Order: sequence, then structure tokens, then C-alpha cells
Amino acid sequence: MASRVLGAFAVAATATLASLALATPASAHTPVSSAECVKDKAVLKVKLTQYAGGNKNTVLIKDGDTVLADEKFGQNWGVQVGNKLEPKTFEADGTVGHTFTIKVTASDGKQYNYEKTHTTPPCVKPTTTTTTKPVETTTTTPPVETTTPPVETTTVSESTAPSTSVSEEPSSSEAPSTTPAPAPGGSTPDEPLASTGAAPMVMLLSGVGLVGAGAGTLLFLRRRRSA
Repeated sequence: MASRVLGAFAVAATATLASLALATPASAHTPVSSAECVKDKAVLKVKLTQYAGGNKNTVLIKDGDTVLADEKFGQNWGVQVGNKLEPKTFEADGTVGHTFTIKVTASDGKQYNYEKTHTTPPCVKPTTTTTTKPVETTTTTPPVETTTPPVETTTVSESTAPSTSVSEEPSSSEAPSTTPAPAPGGSTPDEPLASTGAAPMVMLLSGVGLVGAGAGTLLFLRRRRSA
């Protein structure tokens, strides 16, 4: 009896282990993906492991509308480095943003399909060029005001000395000249010449004239007496 119980238990355990062994490969589908900025690039990494064999699985990777990968694979998909499987890496321009889409179709059932979308912003900030407008300097020169001082014209009017009219006194009637009788001896004494302050030549001529006049008068008187 005990042996039968142990036998039944052993059969059940074996069946359970067998079912687990068969189910393990199917349930171990492991997709791994990521996207990030690395320095000035947008970098996408994808690794697929433990899928059903037979090279019937497919993977489609896009960057927007650009196809980066469209392949079939078996149990694993990536880059084999020695004994280790590394993710496949895709680099894109870092000056713009990116939208990466990953679509994995498993050959052993739709429940193992994998779809993922990764977005990255621009990894490089655009350099902002600041254009400085030249400063327009407007120099306004004020007009020079030239002030010409008025010329002061001083007119000096010559004062006219008041004319003094010297009215000549009316000449009285000439009294008859009385010629004194000649002194005895027949000579008339000469009258002294008046000092007029004229030049010597004028005085000399005046004296000669007076002498001549006196001689003429004397001669006239003698002729009259003798008549």
C-alpha cells in the first residue's frame, strides 16, 4: 500500500516537472530596450532573449518613418560579445528629438509580442546667436549763432561857431583935412609909422607909400600958393 502511494506521488511529480520544463522556454521571452542621450547623440538599445527557436520571430525598429532594423531571429537578438549577449545600439542625430518604435512578433503566440515606443528630446541645445544691432549715434550739431554787434556810428557834428556880425559903424562925413602949414624951412616933419605888426617888407612898402603921399601933398600945396 505504501509502495503504491509513493509510486503515484513519483509519477505526479515527474509529470509536473515535465510540464514546467516544457512551459519554461515559452514563458521566458525577455525584451529589453531603452533610449537616451549620450553626449550629443540619441542612442537606442534593444536586446531580445529566450524566444522560441526556429528563426521565425521578427523585429521591426523605426526612428519616425525611418526603418532602422527589420529582421528575423531565433532565440536571441542582439550583439554577441564573447560569451555575453549585448544590446544592439542605434545612434541618431542629437540636435533634434526622436521617436523610436519597436515591434517584436513572436512565433509561438501573440501573447509574447512586444511593442514599445521611446522618445528622446534634442540632446544638443542649439547655440543661440545674439545679433547686436549697431548703435546708431546721431550727432546733432547746433547751428552756430553768429551775433554781429551793431556798429555804433557816432556822428560828431561840428558845432558851428555862431557867426558874429561886426557891423561897421557908419562912417561920418569926412572932415576936411587940414594940412598944417609947413614949418619954416620948407620941410614937413614925417609922421611916425604905426606899428602894425606886419612883415618887414610890408612895413617898408607902407613907409615908401606914405613918403610918396606926403611929397605929393607938399608939391600940390606949393603950387597952389604960388598961383
